[in-house]
Amino acid sequence: MQYFTIVESSYDEAVKRAKREHGENIRIHSRRDYTTHGGLFTRRQKRCEIVCYVSSSKSAADEGEKSKMRDEEEFEKEARTPDPSLLTHRERIDTEIHRSRGESNRLKSSDLLELNHITGPLRDKILRTLGDGEESERVGEAIIKSIEIDYERQAHPNKHMVLIGPTGTGKTTTIAKVAHLYKREGKRVAIITLDSYRIGAYEQIDAFGKALGIPVELVREESELILALDRLSWYDLVLIDTMGISSKDVALNLRLKGMAAILDKKRTDFIFTVSPSMKEEDLLEHFMRYSQYSPSSLILTKLDETETIGNVLSFSYRSSLPLLFFTDGQRVPEDLMKASTATLLDHLKGLGLNIADSKSQVNIR
Repeated sequence: MQYFTIVESSYDEAVKRAKREHGENIRIHSRRDYTTHGGLFTRRQKRCEIVCYVSSSKSAADEGEKSKMRDEEEFEKEARTPDPSLLTHRERIDTEIHRSRGESNRLKSSDLLELNHITGPLRDKILRTLGDGEESERVGEAIIKSIEIDYERQAHPNKHMVLIGPTGTGKTTTIAKVAHLYKREGKRVAIITLDSYRIGAYEQIDAFGKALGIPVELVREESELILALDRLSWYDLVLIDTMGISSKDVALNLRLKGMAAILDKKRTDFIFTVSPSMKEEDLLEHFMRYSQYSPSSLILTKLDETETIGNVLSFSYRSSLPLLFFTDGQRVPEDLMKASTATLLDHLKGLGLNIADSKSQVNIR
């Protein structure tokens, strides 16, 4: 009996293709769902692989049609191949990676670092350590060894966890995800939001709180914060959502600073929340704006909106901020991951590291 493999974006599409290529008498032997790595022209995508066989022999006409379809697919694949003369340097690197799979040639360390947007002191350190040889596995190991992960705060968060960062990085949805994670782990969790300025901010976090069974309090003034902290004193963890601030809004900066001063420094961690789609120079600018709060860790949000996180890893190394959590979608509370080596490897390109769909995802249903 002859078996064949079909890979498509979903199970239904895979079955349809199998029937189209091999007739209605197919039988499904096995199924595997996984997620692809992003490439030069593609984002990370879900895939379904089925292994099938045909219950009876097919006619020569069927085989001829199947061969014709294969020829057409090869033609389409060739038509999608870009003109090398039109590619940028980074695109040529990415194309070379796909061309060289299964072959012995490897890219130089500097090319791999550029492909992953590793820059600044982190890039310099790795090249000083390894040189510019063809050591893709060692480049991956060097990146991992240079980036700190905050396992201690993952396992034992402080009494108060305050999320700070620029507007648009997803602090509110991240608060809800983190709150549910620790509630699921048996902690008594509550949320305070200081964001009474953005339209709908309180309604959004309050809706999350009601859906997850977590109390939410809105605070507008310093006196209200004191009372809220007193009411929530028996909770193990109080997550605090803040408003995004700009250098031009002096009054808002002072208000946030005044509220932060009320919190017990020994029992409070400020977590810097950023999106990997931001350029490293923008990350550094925002970090300087929030440096007065002495952030202890880093949360990377919206991983689903970028293909590489090298700019944030470079920033993490430069600012000495360890990684705490990753988020990769809008679903609450599902799209949350604790930062880990496996998660980092899953977002590094061209390093010869076979970490397929290895995210340490928080599977909350």
